[in-house]
Amino acid sequence: MRIILSALLVAGLAATSAPVFAKDALASKDCLNNRDIRSKRLSSEAGYFAKTSNGWWRNAGAACSAYGRDRALVTRTYNDRQCKGDIVNVFDPFSRIDYGACVLGAWEKVADADVPPAK
Repeated sequence: MRIILSALLVAGLAATSAPVFAKDALASKDCLNNRDIRSKRLSSEAGYFAKTSNGWWRNAGAACSAYGRDRALVTRTYNDRQCKGDIVNVFDPFSRIDYGACVLGAWEKVADADVPPAK
C-alpha cells in the first residue's frame, strides 16, 4: 500500500512540475529557423533581434560592436537555422563594407518594448 501511495505522490509532483519546465523551455532556445524569421533588427548597444510568429527573440551571444542599425547579416551555416555557436558576417548592404563577424549565442524571448525601434 505504501509503495502505491509513494508512486502516486511522485506522479502527482511530476505532473505539477511539467508546466514550469515547458514554460522555461519556451523562454530560451538554441536555434531559430531561418524561414520563421520575419524581421531583424541590429543595434550596437542592444544586440541582434529577430521577429517570428511567436514574437521577438534576442540573441544572447557576446557583445558585438559590428552590429549597427543600417547593417545586414550573412549567416554561415550548413542548415536552415541560426544556432548558438554559428558565425554571422555583418556588412553594409549598400557599400558592401564588411564590419566583421559575430558569434551567436542562445535565443531568448523578449517583450516588444525591449526591441530597439526600426529605422
